[in-house]
Amino acid sequence: MEFSLNLKKGPEALETEVLKSDLCCVCGACMGLCPYFKAMHERVVLIEPCGLTEGRCYDICPRTKVDMEALNQEVFGRPRDDFVLGTHSGIHMAQAKDTRVKRSGQYGGTVSALLIYALKKKLIDGAILAGNSSRYPLLPEPVLAKSPEDVLACAGSKYTACPSLAILDKSLRECENLAFVGRPCQVTALRKRISIEPALGQKIPLIIGLFCMWSLNYRDLAGHLKDQIDLSRARRFDIPYNKFIVYLGREKSELDFEPIKNMHRHTCDICYDFAGELADISVGSTEWKNTWNTLIPRTDRGEKLVSRAKRAGVITVKPFPQNRIELLRTASLNKKKRVSEALSVENEPYLKISDAEKDWIRKK
Repeated sequence: MEFSLNLKKGPEALETEVLKSDLCCVCGACMGLCPYFKAMHERVVLIEPCGLTEGRCYDICPRTKVDMEALNQEVFGRPRDDFVLGTHSGIHMAQAKDTRVKRSGQYGGTVSALLIYALKKKLIDGAILAGNSSRYPLLPEPVLAKSPEDVLACAGSKYTACPSLAILDKSLRECENLAFVGRPCQVTALRKRISIEPALGQKIPLIIGLFCMWSLNYRDLAGHLKDQIDLSRARRFDIPYNKFIVYLGREKSELDFEPIKNMHRHTCDICYDFAGELADISVGSTEWKNTWNTLIPRTDRGEKLVSRAKRAGVITVKPFPQNRIELLRTASLNKKKRVSEALSVENEPYLKISDAEKDWIRKK
């Protein structure tokens, strides 16, 4: 089934409805398609009109019309069967077995381990990841990783909005089988594009979605931090249990999280998907065990990769405790309720969910 959007809008509508309305989530999808869209410090702008009245840039944006039921049918071949966490085949705890891989990652190193395994087995020949800018401290930049060393260089969570999809088309010219790792909004944009370009899906055999409640505004964050630490020494940061930790080489600085949490992007307040529900595999923190990840296989190919990596001794997989699953579900449900309430006051909300899902969320 091909999911046809037929929105008949283009770059100028995208600029008006999304960019100038502060709804852009900096996924990078429009930048990858059109040279007139540019980003500086994670702010996307249309630098000049391109003259087109219709365009894929508008069609695939995750803040234009998103039909969750249609996309779910497209990806999984069946209706949404879990309105809280999305279609999936299991919920597990996982971590990399290789000590170096595990230490390089923010938590269990599961994403890095799966990608390195897929590269070595030639299941993929490259992966789009969020790396680190060589010019601006803590600013992530899209990277095409083609070796295990490339993957490890990108390891660790990035809490601002890297426009990873900006290098999609360029990466597809270099790779026959490409993996993509990104936030739920980016996974949605990629699935929207695949729905109108089905052949593209054959070239992207692995999509990994990262848990994401919100992303921070890089400009606001950098401006806040520069008065408190030497930003030139900052290498990465972490947000464990409502703390904000910046790693400065071998040292670390713990800062007050309260002023920082208010720097998240406005568009994140209307993001319905916390767990990357349209990915092949979703990965996030356990919010409990700092050396483990939450791992949710979703598609058949995602389940097969996890099984192969487990049998090969690349990752350790354990059952996720039921009480922690309930906490995970509560966190996701609460976000969906907040978003549903926020969108109900809009005249034309971008998100379309089934009546059954609306009723279920409302009653819960």
